[in-house]
Amino acid sequence: MINSLKQAITDKLTEIYPAHTVYDEEIPETIEGPVFLIALTKQDYKKRMNNKYKSIISFDIAYYSDKPTTDVKVDFLNAQRELFRAFDLISTFRVLNKQANIKENILHFTFDISYCEMTAETEPVMQSQTTTTNL
Repeated sequence: MINSLKQAITDKLTEIYPAHTVYDEEIPETIEGPVFLIALTKQDYKKRMNNKYKSIISFDIAYYSDKPTTDVKVDFLNAQRELFRAFDLISTFRVLNKQANIKENILHFTFDISYCEMTAETEPVMQSQTTTTNL
C-alpha cells in the first residue's frame, strides 16, 4: 500500500512540475535543478473488528529550489501554494492535515493519508453442522 501511495504522489508531482526530478527517501549528493524528495515520516496501524485495519500515514515532501538566494523565498511560496491546491486528492485517497514550513532553505510540505483495509480470511469463521432429525 505504501509503495502505491508513493507512486501516486510521484505521479501528482510530475503532473504539476514535469521538469522537476522526484526522489524517494534518499537524495543523491549532487543534484541539478529543482528537486522533490518524498519521505514517509510516520504510520499508525490499528486493528479493528475481525480482519479490518485502519492506518494513517504521514508524508513529507521536501522541495529543493535551484533559484538564487534572492529569489528562493518567492519560489518556495509559489511551490507551497501549488502543492496546497493540488494535493486535495491523491489517486482515490483524501489528503488530510496539510502543512508547509521552510527550514534551512528547504520547503517541507507535510500531510496525512488515512485509509482502511481488509485482509482475506484464512479460516472459516463458523464451522458447518449437520443435524439429523428422525421423528
